[in-house]
Amino acid sequence: MNLAGDVGQPLGNESVEAVRDIVARSHPPAGVRAYVTGQAPLTTDLTDAGEKSMVKITVITLVVITVMLLIVYRSVGNLLPVLLVVVIEMCAARGVVAVIGNAGMLGLSTFATSLLTSLAIAAGTDYAIFLVGRYHEARQAGEDRETAYYTAYRGIAHVILGSGLTVAGAMLCLHFTRLNYFSSMGIPSAIGLAVVIAASLTLGPAVLTAGSRLGLLDPKRTINTRGWRRVGTAVVRWPVPILAGAIAVALVGLLALPGYRTNYNDRRYIPASLPTNIGYAAAERHFTAARMNPDMLLVETDHDLRNPSDMLVLDRIAKNIFRVPGIARVQSITRPLGTPIEHSSIPFQISMQSVSTTENLQFLKDRMADMKKMSDDFGVMVAAMERMMDLMRQLSDTTHHMVADTEEMKATTDEMRDHLADFDDFFRPLRSYFYWEQHCFNIPICWAMRSVFDGLDGVDKLTDNLDLLLDDLKNMDAVLPQLLDQLPPMIVVSKSMQTTLLTMYSSFDGMITQIERMTNTATAMGQAFDAAKNDDFFYLPPEAFQNPDFQRGLKLMVSPDNKSARIIITHDTDPATPEGISHVDAELQAAHEAVKGTPLAGAKFYLGGTAATYKDIQTGAKWDLMIAATAAITLIFIVMLVITRALFASFVIIGTVVLSLGASFGLSVLLWQYILGIELHWMTMAFSVIVLLAVGSDYNLLVVSRFKEEITAGLKTGIVRSMGATGGVVTAAGLVFAVTMAAMATSELRAIGQGGTTIGLGLLFDTLVVRSLMTPSIAAVLGRWFWWPLQVRSRPGHVAPLPAPARPNPVALQPVPAE
Repeated sequence: MNLAGDVGQPLGNESVEAVRDIVARSHPPAGVRAYVTGQAPLTTDLTDAGEKSMVKITVITLVVITVMLLIVYRSVGNLLPVLLVVVIEMCAARGVVAVIGNAGMLGLSTFATSLLTSLAIAAGTDYAIFLVGRYHEARQAGEDRETAYYTAYRGIAHVILGSGLTVAGAMLCLHFTRLNYFSSMGIPSAIGLAVVIAASLTLGPAVLTAGSRLGLLDPKRTINTRGWRRVGTAVVRWPVPILAGAIAVALVGLLALPGYRTNYNDRRYIPASLPTNIGYAAAERHFTAARMNPDMLLVETDHDLRNPSDMLVLDRIAKNIFRVPGIARVQSITRPLGTPIEHSSIPFQISMQSVSTTENLQFLKDRMADMKKMSDDFGVMVAAMERMMDLMRQLSDTTHHMVADTEEMKATTDEMRDHLADFDDFFRPLRSYFYWEQHCFNIPICWAMRSVFDGLDGVDKLTDNLDLLLDDLKNMDAVLPQLLDQLPPMIVVSKSMQTTLLTMYSSFDGMITQIERMTNTATAMGQAFDAAKNDDFFYLPPEAFQNPDFQRGLKLMVSPDNKSARIIITHDTDPATPEGISHVDAELQAAHEAVKGTPLAGAKFYLGGTAATYKDIQTGAKWDLMIAATAAITLIFIVMLVITRALFASFVIIGTVVLSLGASFGLSVLLWQYILGIELHWMTMAFSVIVLLAVGSDYNLLVVSRFKEEITAGLKTGIVRSMGATGGVVTAAGLVFAVTMAAMATSELRAIGQGGTTIGLGLLFDTLVVRSLMTPSIAAVLGRWFWWPLQVRSRPGHVAPLPAPARPNPVALQPVPAE
């Protein structure tokens, strides 16, 4: 189905819901189930799942932060103002971004809103912890509330501003990326963090002032810095071994990076219970993932493609792509079912030209049989004519003898006639009596004598007839030799005709055998090419374009203007995997190679589909990561340089952050890929790297800023003092931030959970290893070069003893009445 609206847009989501409503109201027959699935329903379900998860993540995060702050402060009075500030900052950040988004000035995504909420809560909590922690430190040092407030604000404001600008700037760098997945997170996150920064520098101090006047934010217990001072002392005494140990810990994660594999199938990262996943699962019971997610190649030209020559080139394109390793099927107008159109090979079409000959071959064989029979009949006729000639020769001889005999008989008959005439003349009177007697018939002797005389009269007739017979016999005797003379030539002609017929039969019989063999070979060749689905000799004759079935295929595979054609490409593996994505370049290369030197040499190719899309995402994510990371690192370096005024210190901060990135991402690979058996989503790397670049520099910035603040006591002493003063605060802030981001793991969208846990692991590593061990040890190893180009002394002229931590004044902890 082609739905209204773009995928993920409100109209597109409404279209999906409308289709689902229609399906739900339709009652299929028993045993039939209908599912609505595809990219549009998947995006809609992702949005719904993200919105539902956001509420759960927010609640869990606030609960976890509440518990952790209670553990840190051991006071509800300390907790409530901090929570108030965090909640207000989160709501303000979300509200401002929502207003701007509702005005259509920027687009929002599920990932952007989830990240914005988590960053607002985590950053707001961190900045509140920084401010309150420095306030507690000043109060414990014996300062009054107002002085402690100014000390805290003066010591932390620039850190909050620098840290906030670093995080916001790094997130803003995502806006320069090309993929909407990342660019959509840039401006919303930057705006939200700007709101958090503004609130932390205004609302935070205001709440601190009001809370301090009410006595809510005074420390309820002595801040013990002895443990962190011991860590600092160990670092300055043995910086190289501790640095080596920190690097060894980082190697645990770094060694897991070479085996990193990613996955581009979004379905693996959403709940299986979502309607889209249920539909996909039902489809995959009958179709492979490759069949469900093919690639689509569009061939665009400047002329009409409906001609045999362009069809040859289109089939050549399809054939070249089909031969690319990893491609299981290619469907185009020339092979709509994935194989060449039936009977479209040149050998088969040649074999079809012999069909009429094959059909007439039996008639030729029948006529040849008639010819053979005629030859046999000629043989019988010749034999009969030869026999007839012998008989006629005998007949001629006999006739000749008969003429002689007849002449003798005629002479005898004439003599008898004459003698009988003499007798008749003598007995004529008596004869007259027999004819005159009326009762002769009744008188036997009379009738007998009358019959004798009648017989004598017949001799005259016999004589006359013998004359006629003799004439006829003479004619026959003359004709029979002539007739006999005609038979030998007839026999010769008949024998010649028989010989000619036999020659013709022999010649045509051999020709028919050859024709039969030729047609049999052509037919077998055509059938073999058809059965083998061989595409080496494809050809569509002009009359094929008038075929109704082919015209329906043209409507499906060729554009209405007939200048573009599409080719459907099915992989032999899941196209949403790195293996499937690796085929994309080869597909395009095969298409370009196929049109070289052809009428389609100037054609344009556009490849879409699952593998092609994720190939673009893979390439885009790589370049986007480089763009965003480079911009973020540059921005962070500039901010660090402005705040610390030390080039090497800024480089150290950036270097440790980059090392922390590799180690933390490796730990995430170790957790998800090797322990849980789930490959990291393709967004996780870029998503977590940018956030860790920004957030990871916060704690280093705070520590280095404190180093600079304590540098007058000497390099090593300053490091020890800085770690003692910031250790608890930074650790608490880091743990809160890490747990806040790790709470994203409760999201129904596994990709968000992976990003959150990766950031959480990175923050834990940065808090417990980089900030606590690596950065101080590097500062101790470099000594005064760490602060270059600043001029610092390794040892102070006079080191004042550290003041002992003062116990809280019970009186000072009481609320101060308002004046």
